[in-house]
Amino acid sequence: MQIDAYSTTVGKPFRVANKVEATIQALHLSQSLTPSKKEGVFVITHESKLPIDVFGFPITLQAYNRKTITVYDERPYRDQNNNKVTNSNEMVIMRLAAFLQQDVATNNLTPLKQARNVTTKAFADSVGNLLINRASLGSNNMIGRSQMVSDEALTLKVILAHYFIGLEEPIGSDVELVTINVLRNIYGTDKGYIVGVLEQIDVDGRISNLVLLHKAIVSCPTLYKLKNLSFKDFLHVIGTITFAALGKHIVAAACECPTLMTAFVYGAVVFKSYKNTPLGLQLDPKFNQKLLEGFTLGIDLAYNLNG
Repeated sequence: MQIDAYSTTVGKPFRVANKVEATIQALHLSQSLTPSKKEGVFVITHESKLPIDVFGFPITLQAYNRKTITVYDERPYRDQNNNKVTNSNEMVIMRLAAFLQQDVATNNLTPLKQARNVTTKAFADSVGNLLINRASLGSNNMIGRSQMVSDEALTLKVILAHYFIGLEEPIGSDVELVTINVLRNIYGTDKGYIVGVLEQIDVDGRISNLVLLHKAIVSCPTLYKLKNLSFKDFLHVIGTITFAALGKHIVAAACECPTLMTAFVYGAVVFKSYKNTPLGLQLDPKFNQKLLEGFTLGIDLAYNLNG
């Protein structure tokens, strides 16, 4: 399972540039990290004594005492002079991502798996609809102007959901079977249809990253209207499903990191500022009230997300 965003296609360059592990080890050793309300999770604040760059993603690693810890950075969401919170919504999102990440790293997958149906549907619908609109509009004549019919749209969402479900499954699990069960719950899709879509995927093994997801989409015969979508444009599209203070790369990395995506989905449900984003539009309580109530209740019971 993809545990943290620093291991994603988009996040890897930042892991090297920020010297993540060495910096966190030094902070932990010097007791410059602030404990959170969850055991094993620590926070970087403006009170940290070392001059370090901002960490865009929560990071999980083995500390000097050999315990697994997760660290996230609250400085982008606080005033540098007095440490007062300036962006409480996104701070809660990153806090939840860190809490989920620590649980996954210590083999507690329950909160993440309980949220899977909502998170998978929100991801597949938001990314899928953006790509469908892109194909319909034919931006710069790059993809084509004919509309994608409903069969094409559902095929795209099945591939997106299958990819995201695979990110949460351990090596050796039957991802196809899990996909069939999840998609039956969220879309009511027939098993035969799902199997037929998955047989079109031109990827050896599971779709484990955004590079392979892009390949699966553009090489799918049913999705021929998307065959000329470049990887660069694909990253641009997925980076716009919601917003982040530090940029689109945070959102793009979340599309390869279930813990971070689950946190963004939670934010889109509970914070009004996200309701008109592509992600938020797929989580309108008028159409999903009971499902969303169960989703947020599960998160709120599992974690204390207050400051």
